Amino acid sequence: MEYGTTLCNNWENYIKRNVQVYVVETGESQTYGELLDNCIRCAITLKNENLGEDDIVGLCVGNHKHACVAYIAGLFLGKIVTALDTAVVPKEKAAMLQKVTPKIIFVDELFVDNIEESLQLANLNIKLVVIGEKTKGHISFAEYLNVNKEDVKNFEPVKLNSNDKTAVIFFSSGTTGISKGICVSHLSLLTRTMGGSVGTSIIFAQLNWISYATMVIRALRTGAPRVLMEDFEIEKVWRAIHKYQIVVIFASIYQISYFAKYPKPDDVDISSLKVFLSSGSALPAEVLSSLYKLYPSAITVQGYGLTEICGVALIFDLQNPTHFEWQRKKPKSCGTPIPGIWYKIVDPDTEEILGPNQPGELRLKSKLAMLGHYKADSSDEFDSAGWLKTGDILQYDEDRCFFVVDRIKDFIKYRSWAISSNTLEHVLMTHPAVNKAAVIGIPHDEDSDFPMGIVTVREGYEVDPKELEKFVEERVLDRQRLRAGVKILKDLPTSTAGKIQKRILRTMVMEGRI
Repeated sequence: MEYGTTLCNNWENYIKRNVQVYVVETGESQTYGELLDNCIRCAITLKNENLGEDDIVGLCVGNHKHACVAYIAGLFLGKIVTALDTAVVPKEKAAMLQKVTPKIIFVDELFVDNIEESLQLANLNIKLVVIGEKTKGHISFAEYLNVNKEDVKNFEPVKLNSNDKTAVIFFSSGTTGISKGICVSHLSLLTRTMGGSVGTSIIFAQLNWISYATMVIRALRTGAPRVLMEDFEIEKVWRAIHKYQIVVIFASIYQISYFAKYPKPDDVDISSLKVFLSSGSALPAEVLSSLYKLYPSAITVQGYGLTEICGVALIFDLQNPTHFEWQRKKPKSCGTPIPGIWYKIVDPDTEEILGPNQPGELRLKSKLAMLGHYKADSSDEFDSAGWLKTGDILQYDEDRCFFVVDRIKDFIKYRSWAISSNTLEHVLMTHPAVNKAAVIGIPHDEDSDFPMGIVTVREGYEVDPKELEKFVEERVLDRQRLRAGVKILKDLPTSTAGKIQKRILRTMVMEGRI
């Protein structure tokens, strides 16, 4: 089954049904026929760029009506697609582009300066196609769509020899301070985007997230109307649900919590809404309780997934009556195993396989797993038997309902972002007064975790924790700030190998011993 052909064949049915894409900010709409026409036009022009078989098409765009056009066009041609986080500063983006170097980048006019600076820092010369009016001398996306109608009519997607090739490269969260390119296959995307239509949806996900790829492509394959909103504003979301009869909302944990904090206006009808869907972190029990009380006809579904397995690995199947009941009775559970993935919980130190109600590292095996890291070794991501090491501590009960307990991986989940502890520790260590530094995540009801710095001070120095907090704030993105503050200790607990034991530090903070 060829990826591009599958999309095109499905699309023909939706054109006849006049399926729409709606844009909240402008009030405009676009039919699936118009969207397909743009994707084909983009693919035809892209084909004329004479890209090689393994060349990469890059994107740095917001979530608007043109966002997925180059994405789909690249897949139509069997090219590798990658998307950059628009919020990443040029220095970080330059490092990403040096690791995963596209031949061409589609970029919103708002981010052209950012990309140009990134390319300069990376010493790269990459062709830019600008979506918008201010092209700054680069080719316009509008020109890219200027294709003969007859060519559009005769277009056929590339037929792949194998679906086990890289379709999309996603950048890792950079838990060691360096982002890696996670290679996801056509087979994985095809499998993950099968199924029936879930109805009109609004998806608050960026193009560089696996959830964007799987949910948007599934909507395109199943003919589900989509509602687009670039920025999350709760009042606008409520009114969008009313206007477009939205059935499913996918959003981050902190965004979902807004629905509990800011109940809908009285003049808004949300009877169409059936599902709040999120993944990444667990919703606090009080937020879940509020959602159930405020919106009894809408189910809140929390899944567990990761890019390395191409999306969700654990989730409740709400069409199964038993699962539906478990979802209500076990609100903290992230669900049950889905078909096509093997699971085991192990002691990360001894590799012993653990049974029910015993916390250990979740490991997964599947044909849907990543192909590896782009032009880099990924063997450390797997154990000796080929199981993917998730880096997360989970446990399951007698019903095989899974619960997230803790994280091994050295990152902090703030809202929808993964923050590298290592990066923040390096910043702290550049302060002349700091001797040792550790950064841990402190749970927050709405934002998942707040980063906290814990340091020791060099002999002969004195420093105020607020000074260190400000020091970091001036050198990082807003989302990377040490929102839980800084603590100063005489010493930090270490293992026999000399590594700082962050789990012990976190426990000490949570128990009030620091």
